Amino acid sequence: MDGRLRSPRSQATPRLPAGLRPEAAGILAISLAAALWAVAAVVADSLFSDGVRPAELTEARVVIGMVGLGLVGGYRRSERRLRPIELIAFGLSIALVTATYYGAIDRLKVAVAIVLQYTAPVLVVVWTALVRRRRPERRLLISLVGAVTGVVLVSGLLVGDTGTVDLLGVAFGLGSAVFFASYTLLGDRAGPAYGPLGAMFRAFAIASVFWVGVQAFSGWPASLFEPSHLPRIAFVGVAGTLVPFLLYVWGIQRVRSERAVIAATLEPVLAALIAWVALDEVLSPVQVAGGALVIAAVVALQARRGIRHHEFEAGI
Repeated sequence: MDGRLRSPRSQATPRLPAGLRPEAAGILAISLAAALWAVAAVVADSLFSDGVRPAELTEARVVIGMVGLGLVGGYRRSERRLRPIELIAFGLSIALVTATYYGAIDRLKVAVAIVLQYTAPVLVVVWTALVRRRRPERRLLISLVGAVTGVVLVSGLLVGDTGTVDLLGVAFGLGSAVFFASYTLLGDRAGPAYGPLGAMFRAFAIASVFWVGVQAFSGWPASLFEPSHLPRIAFVGVAGTLVPFLLYVWGIQRVRSERAVIAATLEPVLAALIAWVALDEVLSPVQVAGGALVIAAVVALQARRGIRHHEFEAGI
């Protein structure tokens, strides 16, 4: 273990409280990221109601994320690096995951869009089993089934009208799952290479270039600069994008990507709770049961002991 290999990890790795295992810290970080994404979703919905287009908000959030990461040192060079194609794929996955999800919501019932996006844990587990030849453990498979089932119940899909099936909307929803799974798997590799700050700065720089280029054909995004919109846009960019993505990549370094993406299924549960408290949206007993099932699945991820994280297995 030499200094050249340690430097990326030391870039932004806070000390863990005494007695808190790295795996538990990783799950906690990902859970906090899910909570922030859930709050940001409610704020974003209010912006859409006030005339901000989803593509404009997506552009704003990645640019704010890039600038914020640059200000705290994410631009620093690293001795280690991903292949250019992997780094570009990482950035484009982050650029497109939100856009495809918004596209699914625009054409499908929200419940259907949520369920389609949160097939991502299944994709990650299948990918790691087939490509990385990492056989999933029984406890992880139980957590996976519990989490995905819980998301279906929380969405209300089983008791509500799914509306007309729009094939393009389904394609958007499945695309959001693919991009969600992609940035999870690529973040698993980028974090150890660049450190959480460096990995996310590079990814958000690529995402920003992509969205600024796309939006250049749509004209000046005047709605983003409405004074009444600015505080909420700043919140979505900082608390709903910059901070949770950092937490997510930091957490992935401490738990395997399969566990990370299952823990992220807390997001729709927390979004439903926020809507219940803040927007007086009633939760049915089935939805409450689904939320409990997701929480139980995430807790079950931490029930095992003696995990050796893949960073150490790789000799980092």
